[in-house]
Amino acid sequence: MQEAYGRSDPADDEWHVVVDRSDPTDRSANPDTCPFLRTVDDATVLRPPIEAPDPANRCTAVGAPAPQSARQQQLVCLTSGHGNCPRYLRGALVPTQPIARSAIQRGPSSAVIASALILVAAAAASVGFLLVRGGLSVPTASIAPGNVAAITGSPAPSSAVVAILSPSPMAPTAAPTPSPTLAPTPTATTAPTPLPTATPTTAPTPAPTAPPPPTSVRYKLLDPCPGKPNCWIYTVRAGDNLVSIVNWFGVPYETVLKMNPQIGDPTTIRTGDEIRMPPPTR
Repeated sequence: MQEAYGRSDPADDEWHVVVDRSDPTDRSANPDTCPFLRTVDDATVLRPPIEAPDPANRCTAVGAPAPQSARQQQLVCLTSGHGNCPRYLRGALVPTQPIARSAIQRGPSSAVIASALILVAAAAASVGFLLVRGGLSVPTASIAPGNVAAITGSPAPSSAVVAILSPSPMAPTAAPTPSPTLAPTPTATTAPTPLPTATPTTAPTPAPTAPPPPTSVRYKLLDPCPGKPNCWIYTVRAGDNLVSIVNWFGVPYETVLKMNPQIGDPTTIRTGDEIRMPPPTR
């Protein structure tokens, strides 16, 4: 099927093309390619499209065959995504009607030519008007001689101004009489009174307090050492040994041995022996 460009009216310069969409012979055989994609052959005949992005491909869905960018062809025209294309949807609504005229201009329209002619005629009329008048004349305001004299003459100084500018004699002013200045009277300075020095007070020494009496119940089994402080005497009872004694009173074992040099062998103590020891801690 051939689609040819033709002139609709010899009186105008608009060209259009009529495409019969009911004939599928000039469409692409690929169902993913848009059925309105064509190529232009010699600027007169539309043929099936090129199955790749190409400047010769045109969209004939609406109006005149319009060129599409390579990006548009790759993402829309040559894929199944052409079903969402607005131009495809508009063209699919009128599948059997011919495409409307395109606005492909072969030269300036008659309206543009008429407007240009009107502008040229207006310019020519303006130039002719200036030539007839001999140019533009601008009226100038005339000034009377009396007015010129009145403007250029210098005003006489007024009496008030003369009175201000003329120097007037001034009466001599009396020189100021110096007033005597009084000599400053020396003031007596008093010697500073020394402040009394506070004597430090010594805190009273607390009186020695007697050690608290023993509170342990174990003192009931002890007797104080005669004439020796912090020394107590324990009388060994049946079943005692030195280790059990020091543990029961809570005193150091070595200290008890030092306070009792008479004990040669700690295992040989007997009932009735007296053992000296420090104060009990239990």
